[in-house]
Amino acid sequence: MCFCHAAPVLLLPFIFAYYRICGTTEDRHAGFDIVGVLQRHSVIPLKKLMRLSAFLGVFYLVADYFWFASFQNLTVAAGAAIFNSSPLFVYCFSICLLNEKLVAIKVFGVLLAFTGVTMVVLYQGGDDAGIGSPSVIGGLMMVISAVLNAGYNVSVALTAGAEINDTSTLMIMMGMSGAFTIPAWLAGTIFFAHSPFPSLYEPIGFPPTAEGNLMLMIGTTMFVTNFIFLTFAVCWTSPLETSVGFMLTIPLSGLMDTLMHSTKFTWECIIGSVLVMTGFLILELSSTHPPTHHSHEESPKKAQLV
Repeated sequence: MCFCHAAPVLLLPFIFAYYRICGTTEDRHAGFDIVGVLQRHSVIPLKKLMRLSAFLGVFYLVADYFWFASFQNLTVAAGAAIFNSSPLFVYCFSICLLNEKLVAIKVFGVLLAFTGVTMVVLYQGGDDAGIGSPSVIGGLMMVISAVLNAGYNVSVALTAGAEINDTSTLMIMMGMSGAFTIPAWLAGTIFFAHSPFPSLYEPIGFPPTAEGNLMLMIGTTMFVTNFIFLTFAVCWTSPLETSVGFMLTIPLSGLMDTLMHSTKFTWECIIGSVLVMTGFLILELSSTHPPTHHSHEESPKKAQLV
């Protein structure tokens, strides 16, 4: 997981090489002054961007830990349905922090989706799944991940979205987020390798098989792609619209579980997934436009720096 989160650091040398080749005359004669090149193509001071990247990078890492850990006791489809409760919390956080208006139809969509999530949490493990069963515990961990992910999306919109609307600055921020994940990776590796709790123990090292390493590379590539488009979407549209877009993972993951794992779902779980998607569809249809602070116009400060 930490390997995936650290991978975006490779964006920094890529950005530097791009501007060394295709940038201004000053960029092409910058030598190895990577800091100077990055600063010229950032709309905000690099020190401020570093502090922002450190906060967002570690925040996203913690949110993803609960996401990865929950799949020990969840099917992919159930995990996707529960994780898609994120817009419920995004809407609440947006009302508190982004001045989102409280609209009755959106509240109805939130309650409908929350009902569906509750059904999936309670019934995705079958008739014998109780409150203390592993599947329910995994579901609760996924809900925690959804809450933290919602907080991450709103934090990006609140801190970065108000000032950053250009591609280069966002790419630099993503690369720095990956860099600040590396210290957390090292600390987490030591903690989990010497954890006194068997359920938290994880050995140090990469997968022992070639197939495992191949899957790690594929997963890392997919994560970096998702991370890039997620950041662009949150800053250029709104956290609510972005989280609503994730609802497509519910039918796709259900199809994958059915075809690849021959998973059978209870009718309560299926109805819960339908309610989740219906609630999110109501939220999407009632969102007529993104918040006004997401502007795509170039700022005067950007022109001065570039």
